[in-house]
Amino acid sequence: MKPNSLNVISKVLAVLCLLWTGVQPVYGEREVYVAPPYVPPPPPKSTVFLVDHGDGTLSTPKYNRMWAKKDSYADLGRCLNLYEAMDYVEKLTAGGYDDWRLPGLGELAMIYDNTKESVMSWDHNPEKPLALDERFADGAAYWYWSLDIDKTELDECCARTFYFVNGFPHVRRFTSCENGGVRAVRNTK
Repeated sequence: MKPNSLNVISKVLAVLCLLWTGVQPVYGEREVYVAPPYVPPPPPKSTVFLVDHGDGTLSTPKYNRMWAKKDSYADLGRCLNLYEAMDYVEKLTAGGYDDWRLPGLGELAMIYDNTKESVMSWDHNPEKPLALDERFADGAAYWYWSLDIDKTELDECCARTFYFVNGFPHVRRFTSCENGGVRAVRNTK
């Protein structure tokens, strides 16, 4: 294109800009733009809806599940391996119910709440807050056993666990214990 053609095109664009927006384009020097102060967005809203029954249980009515307020770590003050966790839920009578069981990974995901940063683990480590509602009992484990067990030819292997610091599932040997326990669940319907 010839230099004169570019000049004509820029004038036509300036006129179109003025007609469409009512603003004359500015060429050359401009005022320095000063951005307004940053205002952080409101915190995200939780999608985990829990009902406290006042008897040591919480429920998620949308999913027809009831949860023990205390996990095994909060109740016993120590971690449990898978065998101990199975025995624990079999003997549990929280809220007067005796049909407690190990949850599946999907059920544990129902109560994982990434809008929460609760320093309620057994060691109250602020570097590892749990994504768990504060209505659950203080002194909680960092991760929970699930009933998702892998069939292998290896002895003592392997079950899936749910880590409430970051929401990731992990695979652990049945005899693993460090910082883990069980969050008992039962069906309500």
